[in-house]
Amino acid sequence: MGDEEDVAVASDTRIKYHDEKWCTRKMNLSAKTEYACLALLELALPHNSQKLVQGRLIAERHGIPAAFLVQILQRLKQAGLINSTRGKSGGYILARSPKYISLTDVLDIIEGSANSGVPAAEGSPLAPLIQDVCNELAEARRESLKTITISDLIERANVGESLVWCI
Repeated sequence: MGDEEDVAVASDTRIKYHDEKWCTRKMNLSAKTEYACLALLELALPHNSQKLVQGRLIAERHGIPAAFLVQILQRLKQAGLINSTRGKSGGYILARSPKYISLTDVLDIIEGSANSGVPAAEGSPLAPLIQDVCNELAEARRESLKTITISDLIERANVGESLVWCI
């Protein structure tokens, strides 16, 4: 089947996805949040940790539209997760250790804090029950993501010095 596969979901329908998109689709992370995580991971790699990395290189290495990445990097900078230097030899660098940047931090910066929203069937007396479950799931997700840091992801990937990009 190549790099796509069928996956059964709760309603017994089938969806197609690329293998690398599984986590983000299951967790309902936006593309913007996924790109922010990739940019932070790139900056946290051991061979990048003490040097400026150009946004263009991050975009190329991870297939992120450059203009979109610039917007994301600006938000991360405004939130104090990264610093930037302008100019020909400029780029981006983490503003703090990756062990102090949780996925909840990234989610909140890029997507905003969770809000309960309005039920689709707000006139139904049973709609609040479904909304309560959705709120509980959102809170469980936040709590789980709070325990995972950018440093943890680098360790999980076991990238260390073994990941070297050839340009």
